[in-house]
Amino acid sequence: MKPLLPNTYVLNNKYIQSIISPSTDIIDYNFTSDQVHKLNLLQILRPDIYFNKKLSEEEFFDLSKKYYQRLIDEQIIYKSNNEYFLYRIDSDMHSQTGLISLLNIQDYINRNIKPHEKILVSKGKERADQLSKVKFQLCPIYLFYDDENIDLNLDILHDKKPLIKFKSGKYTHSIYKTSSDFAGINFKELFVADGHHRIEGFAQLDVDKDTKFLSIIFPKSKCLNLAYNRSVKFPDTYNKDSFISDLKKYFYVEELKYHENINRFFVIYHQGKYLKIDLRNNFSTNGADCIDFGEFVLKEILNIQDETNDQRVEFVPPTLGTDYLINQVDTGITDLSTLMRPVSMDLVIEYSKNLKFMPPKATWFEPKPLDGLFFYKIIE
Repeated sequence: MKPLLPNTYVLNNKYIQSIISPSTDIIDYNFTSDQVHKLNLLQILRPDIYFNKKLSEEEFFDLSKKYYQRLIDEQIIYKSNNEYFLYRIDSDMHSQTGLISLLNIQDYINRNIKPHEKILVSKGKERADQLSKVKFQLCPIYLFYDDENIDLNLDILHDKKPLIKFKSGKYTHSIYKTSSDFAGINFKELFVADGHHRIEGFAQLDVDKDTKFLSIIFPKSKCLNLAYNRSVKFPDTYNKDSFISDLKKYFYVEELKYHENINRFFVIYHQGKYLKIDLRNNFSTNGADCIDFGEFVLKEILNIQDETNDQRVEFVPPTLGTDYLINQVDTGITDLSTLMRPVSMDLVIEYSKNLKFMPPKATWFEPKPLDGLFFYKIIE
């Protein structure tokens, strides 16, 4: 599987602050469109927030076409000259560099590119409908390769001067051209980190077998996976007073005092208490806190069988922090919050290789590449 030259559009450096949007994963619903430039990408990523109303499908697709055409006509984005780019993300504590390239969707269909999270077919179809009508991809699929088997030395292969460099939050994002030719690289396998439904959308497109998609490929050793927690409201029919006794049927339970290293354990916060839980020996662990929580707490104890679509389960990204999880319970919005350990990268690879699927929102890869730096025209 060879990384192909990314025949793509690139954002003009002087429009960065106008186009790049806040993270749609953590944006506050009190956000108003006057907080960002009128060209901001948020109007395409989250039109419900930008316009403060839900657009019809026809309105959204019409808006999208006009938006992309304006970016091209006003030279806000420009066509690259068939060259590879490297995308570097830096913070005080971390650095990672990825390769921007095109890949063939057949490699995903044939599972040379391997997902690890359960994919909702309906969501994949939604993405396919959007792609077929809008015809632009603005969010590269975040992939990684196992650099124990292959090392591209991406950190040293780029030009000295970045094409684009700017700070967003605590991270500095830099785009470099590179004179290196990656055409000779042949990945045996790649793994999906972020963008499961987007890549499934490409797989469902009704076009030819040579359909390409834009990707960013990072080495595994540089990827940071953080815990994606849950905050849960008990079903109305459930007896709240029996929760701890029910928990003890499946877990060894120990009350802890809060401390800064509490994230070394699997902890549930409930009724003002931090409960360290370990699965009892007569039950088999799935290898990850989030999967065990779904199987034994949600399904067995609370009878919540579909955590993805059940409104009583809130998925809480690590960017919101522990205080948010605790506050949800203390204010009575939910009855429990998890403080889980992240899924290991080795387990992600194990599930992927064995074609097993973790529940949605099992992983949170941080930092995330920003949307809007590259625009790939899917259908010319």
